[in-house]
Amino acid sequence: MAQVSIKHVEKVYPASTGRRHKPKKGNANLKVTEEGVLAVEDFNLEIADGEFIVLVGPSGCGKSTMLRMVAGLEEISRGEIYIDDRLVNDVQPRDRDIAMVFQNYALYPHKTVRGNMEYPLKLRKVPKDEMNRRVEEAAQILGITALLDRKPKALSGGQRQRVAIGRAIVREPKVLLMDEPLSNLDAKLRNQMRSEIIKLRQRINTTFIYVTHDQTEAMTLGDRIVVMKDGMVQQIGTPQEVYDSPANVFVAGFIGVPQMNFYDARLVRDGDAYRVELDGISVPVSAEKCARLAARGVDTQDVTLGVRPENIELAEAGETSLTGSVETTEMMGSSVYLHVSVDGKDSIIILQNVEEDGRRPSDIQVGSSLSFTFAGSAVHLFDKETAVNLEL
Repeated sequence: MAQVSIKHVEKVYPASTGRRHKPKKGNANLKVTEEGVLAVEDFNLEIADGEFIVLVGPSGCGKSTMLRMVAGLEEISRGEIYIDDRLVNDVQPRDRDIAMVFQNYALYPHKTVRGNMEYPLKLRKVPKDEMNRRVEEAAQILGITALLDRKPKALSGGQRQRVAIGRAIVREPKVLLMDEPLSNLDAKLRNQMRSEIIKLRQRINTTFIYVTHDQTEAMTLGDRIVVMKDGMVQQIGTPQEVYDSPANVFVAGFIGVPQMNFYDARLVRDGDAYRVELDGISVPVSAEKCARLAARGVDTQDVTLGVRPENIELAEAGETSLTGSVETTEMMGSSVYLHVSVDGKDSIIILQNVEEDGRRPSDIQVGSSLSFTFAGSAVHLFDKETAVNLEL
């Protein structure tokens, strides 16, 4: 295991180096300076020994570039990276005591599973007995002992990814880097492999840095997650911290499935009490949230109001509820997702599919009118201009 320290790291792709370093579609908000495209900006992170860190964000946000800089596969434009207090900016990848797992497996097709797993050890001239011990141990951990004599073409996608992980862990690296390793698998296999990675983490002594665009992977795997957008860190925290207290509108919308509902609203202060007003209704903010807002000196202002779908409740039509038309319903088994249009804006409501008064939420018809409300303890309040969370 190892500590990893990333200090003020930046990556600039000079504009003169060619077309591939121009902002791609979907990340046109990356800064362009006189030097070129700023793909990663002022990245700072302290990773503890044995910690599992997940870098998460949309495509083009810089997370894979950051991982490749830790691996030594990309040059660092500015800043410093330390592994166990050793500055590794100019250290070759093979000398960093790290291993990397890629999304496309990168297995040698002409070698058996055993041959693929042995290869990095042969390069290091590891004795045969020690090499066999490491390969057998890794194969047992990953459940691929019976596959050791097969070629990659005879394996499923999930089995190939296990082999790729096995090839990485036989090296017993201080840091294991994983770049979207599950993105090529189907949904069922992704769920299964997430579980396998959690088990793997418990059985090997290494520090993990994991990259994904899938926030479900981030929430289930990471001790802490680093949310990125346009080359910049938006928030660092435990999955629960990021979910409960998103730093800004982007994090609030990116973390959580389905995403948070957003409304244009007015935050009204009355002494140390607050309420939110929207579409003719008024909802008092909880005492705990009021205390945080008052401590920060937040005054009456227009805000972006966020409410998670699971925190919305059906209500009778009236002065304390919003009313809209059901546009679509999604039956999810134990729950139902309702998409309700309120003044032309979509609100998502999650209801448990439990029978009440002879009806289930799954019985709600498209086109019907629906009223709903939410508690003051469930609201998230963001500055209208800066999009930052007013409570933080």
